[in-house]
Amino acid sequence: MDFLQQLRCYLKPFIASIPWVIVPVLLFGCVATAKQTDESNSLEPVELVEAEQTKTDQAEMTLPLSPELVYYILAAEIAGQRGELDIAVDLYNQAAEITDSPALAGRSARVSTFSRDPKRIDRALTRWQEVSPNEAEVYVMRVPFLLMEDNYPEVVKNINKALALDPENKAQYLESLAANLSEKGDPERGLQTILELDAYQNDDPTARFTYARLAAYFQRFEVAEIAVNGLLEEYPENEVYLGMKADLLQTFNKSEEALKLIAKAAEREGASESLRFTYGKLLGESGQSEKAKAIFEALHLENPDNPDVIFALGLLALEREDGQTAKSFFSQLLQLGDGSGQASYFMGLTEEMNNNLDSALVWFASVPMDSPRFEMAQTRYINLLAEQGKIDKARQHLQLLRQERPQQAIEFYLFEAAFLREQRLPDEALNILHEALIAYPGNLDLLYNRAMVAESVDELEILETDLRTILKIDPMNSQALNALGYTLTDRTDRHAEALELINKALELRPNDPYYLDSLGWVYYRLGDLEKAEHYLREAVAIQAEVEFVAHLGEVLWVQNKKREARKYWERGKKLDADNKVLLETVQRLDK
Repeated sequence: MDFLQQLRCYLKPFIASIPWVIVPVLLFGCVATAKQTDESNSLEPVELVEAEQTKTDQAEMTLPLSPELVYYILAAEIAGQRGELDIAVDLYNQAAEITDSPALAGRSARVSTFSRDPKRIDRALTRWQEVSPNEAEVYVMRVPFLLMEDNYPEVVKNINKALALDPENKAQYLESLAANLSEKGDPERGLQTILELDAYQNDDPTARFTYARLAAYFQRFEVAEIAVNGLLEEYPENEVYLGMKADLLQTFNKSEEALKLIAKAAEREGASESLRFTYGKLLGESGQSEKAKAIFEALHLENPDNPDVIFALGLLALEREDGQTAKSFFSQLLQLGDGSGQASYFMGLTEEMNNNLDSALVWFASVPMDSPRFEMAQTRYINLLAEQGKIDKARQHLQLLRQERPQQAIEFYLFEAAFLREQRLPDEALNILHEALIAYPGNLDLLYNRAMVAESVDELEILETDLRTILKIDPMNSQALNALGYTLTDRTDRHAEALELINKALELRPNDPYYLDSLGWVYYRLGDLEKAEHYLREAVAIQAEVEFVAHLGEVLWVQNKKREARKYWERGKKLDADNKVLLETVQRLDK
């Protein structure tokens, strides 16, 4: 198991450890700023008080608790508790309209985010800004809606305004901005937005670090490294910058350099939890598991409820094949709520390691659909059923998945077809692809996969029909061109037609080793051994696939270069001694 890869997947690199508490990423379906319980969509109750104070240190403002205002607020709260969010939002908006209370307008705006209705939220924010134009948060909360309109200049203006009004919350506002930009998913415009902020223009380190982290999130690692290097030149002892630089070095496969960079600082008394965690992570990846374990155990003693540390300890236990210890840690993660939705998957792996296969199946089946481990869990679930001979149950599960996740139905059809082929049930695989193409006619992936399955059961008419259908839809599909050309070469005597198809595929993707192998093979079938050898040698030089080696050996053999042919076949056996093409070739020729 790749410790760092698993840990990074769990941590979700950019967003993990960042408290995005100010602005909901409303455009992209994240939770709102107002607290929402896991059990329902109801709002957190608010106490009706006659005086509240805003963040801007304004004087206390007394709400004139008229019967009308009390009615709106109480009705809004009751609606919110019942989960009737749109009603609650509208009632709070009405309450905010009849009194110039910044506190009430702010409550209305925050509650409105639950509705995820841009018009309702905009109305609430506008009212809040009217009664409290110096409230920084309102400018930050406008950012998601400005991003919906691709209005990046206004995003810059609003964040500049918020930072000018409330510089003490600079880090929070910049983190919130970065979260929205990361969800928007436009690297160029996102990074440019940070560059245009007044804070960045003034060389503010917080803004510069935000830029570095956003660049890393967008996988602009070299840009991120330049940015963090600049910060470290000015602040060489800053542990946050050191940790990020170490992570970047690890991304560049420079583990030793990363460890050397932070070892001294991480081992220093009083080193931050974050830096020590990064150090432990790097030690684990570099194979120093015992040292990593000691660091994570120390962190666990200091903060027993840190889910990242618990997860790391669970991974290390899995690597040691210590199933009971791993189970203990992943159980703790589940007790803490498993915010990442991944603990069930690892509990499944743990129970599988402990040979509790029924429990493992239950855990894999319980992985939430929104978990990043969902697909992996389904794969393990299906494979475990297959290992127990429960093929029908595995197929029933895949059918259920198609019903529950119709947007991924094609993927599950393809998965089932591949699964059936692995179970040596090609006719069943062909049938499920027939069913899939009735539901999704003309899908290129389904057509191509059916063609490949058809070839394996000698249904060459289906293969040719499907590949030609693909080429009608996408005449430049090099994969279909090569597959059809190779099949006509290998399974028919239509070699001239095959040569034309394969040459066209190579025009689209020059130097593709698979296409070069096909070209060499068609020249062999045409009797041009010199060209056949030339192209097959090119294919093997680029990528020594077993079938390429088998083909080249055959061409060499018929040219009476038997010693060299045997040399290539031996090379092929080292790659895959059970390859059918290689075995058939050797048995047929080298008797």
